[in-house]
Amino acid sequence: MTHTTVIAGVGPGLGASLARRFAEEGCQVALLARSGDSLHDLAADIDAETAGEALAVPTDISDREAVVEAFEAVHEAFGDVDVLVNHASAAAWDGLLDADPENFRRALAVNVEGAFHCSQEAVPDMVEGDGGTVIFTGATTSVRGRENAVGFSAAKFGARGLAESMARELGPEGVHVAHVVLDGMIRPPGAEPDEQYLDPDAIAEEYWKLVQQDRSAWTLELDLRPHVEEF
Repeated sequence: MTHTTVIAGVGPGLGASLARRFAEEGCQVALLARSGDSLHDLAADIDAETAGEALAVPTDISDREAVVEAFEAVHEAFGDVDVLVNHASAAAWDGLLDADPENFRRALAVNVEGAFHCSQEAVPDMVEGDGGTVIFTGATTSVRGRENAVGFSAAKFGARGLAESMARELGPEGVHVAHVVLDGMIRPPGAEPDEQYLDPDAIAEEYWKLVQQDRSAWTLELDLRPHVEEF
């Protein structure tokens, strides 16, 4: 089945892998990120190399009006949204005593408020239609605060809370909300395969599986980590 998918927060790593994986299934994929040129290049590659379509929509998702305009562009190009991936992240790696208040606010604005803005624009299509899926990209710090990362930890905790609240509200409306804990480092673009890293293409495959789940057995939280001998 073809889905209109919005991926909020597309970079050269996992965001690009998610976009390609969904497009391989014939989905219409809208790519949201602050960057411009690289986003358009990725959209062109997807159009040329996959069965799907891609639309680059440069957007600062922390800006409410920018998000509204972005979804207007998505609706005009592709119609109603079936899948939203809240993937954007921003944070400085600082402890409490060194943290800049503006950087702290930025972390919350992108990770939490950005996901809130995008969800408010996408979910009405799902509720009024045949349902849909909203996936949040989380991290180890979503469930366990990290030393010297107060902004990132607070933001990821906040996004997880948003996801859980939405899941309970929207499940009866046919909207599957899932939170993915990425418990490990993601392999950087261009790096050789290495067991210590999560493979971005493998992660993207798991996101696609979430979209395909039957309503009788939805995943609320998915925990992914690279192969290690001990946890």
